[in-house]
Amino acid sequence: MRISKTTSAVAIIALFDLIRDYGIPIDTLEKETGINRRKMDDPDARITMTRFLKLWQIAEKVSKDPAIGLNLRQKYGTGTMHFVVTLAMNSPNLLKALEAWMRYDMLICDNYRNDIFEGKDHYRITYTNISPEHENRWIPEHHMFLALEYGRRISQTNFNPVQIFFRHADPGYGDIYKKCFNCPVFFNRKENMALFKKQDLKMPILGQDPYLHAILKKHAEKSIKKLSKSLSFKDKVQEFIIKNLPRGIVDLQSASNAMNMDRSTLHRHLKKESIGFKQLLTQTRKELAKKYLTQGMSITQTSYLLGFADPSTFQRAFKHWTQISPGKFREQKIMEEPDPLK
Repeated sequence: MRISKTTSAVAIIALFDLIRDYGIPIDTLEKETGINRRKMDDPDARITMTRFLKLWQIAEKVSKDPAIGLNLRQKYGTGTMHFVVTLAMNSPNLLKALEAWMRYDMLICDNYRNDIFEGKDHYRITYTNISPEHENRWIPEHHMFLALEYGRRISQTNFNPVQIFFRHADPGYGDIYKKCFNCPVFFNRKENMALFKKQDLKMPILGQDPYLHAILKKHAEKSIKKLSKSLSFKDKVQEFIIKNLPRGIVDLQSASNAMNMDRSTLHRHLKKESIGFKQLLTQTRKELAKKYLTQGMSITQTSYLLGFADPSTFQRAFKHWTQISPGKFREQKIMEEPDPLK
């Protein structure tokens, strides 16, 4: 049985406040989303990603702000901060802060993961969705900009990324991207990614508290062990598949290597959950393809993100899965987009 992906309550509170300011009663919003606002004041409260994305959808509709993912930060109060962020902000420097955030990011939201890769002169930071049905543009934009804002605040500098990359198509608010990131921003790329100069991420964090950092780290370790137990083996393999599809290195051997086991052991674990690796790969590609096309991604871009050799191979596979061409599917889904408040 697939375990629902969840997120913490921090952004939920800000979204509720924003929607309320546009005249939507709290009880109406609770009914539409299934979220109990009062319970969100608990620092350990979590909701499913399905409900969370419904909230984002309503927020964009009532605010008429397609850039809500970038602008939501204005609704964050001084107390609206997850303890993992506080832990990161009390690290010795920005690089250590990012490493702490990445280790414990699943405590904030277990639907995404962050990774950092070191190059000669730069660090490349990626932000990956690990659940195909929850692909969206709001959360990557929101988290990447919020992390940058926190970095600027705790280093007391106005440093900027070298480049920003997003998987989604250009939504058409380039002036807001420029104001937020102050660097070139590219779309329809294989991953959500930020490129930083090494020297910028080695800037010290002023006023960091080592004692508070140690206390929060101990709490985070206990919390992440508890949350990790909820992930099935299938979920872990699918996370590997989603992350590596655009890189074209997804097969049984590479998955086995990544999980530190031989092929037969991986096969045996998946069999216990009534699925094989090839079946899971196809299922994941199918789910992702539908989501990307619904969001308006081109056939070429979708093909690339799913690791197909060329668009024609993807088109044949998609028609085999759904008995409809990817272009026709995209047109139908965009026309069927529901009103989030109905």
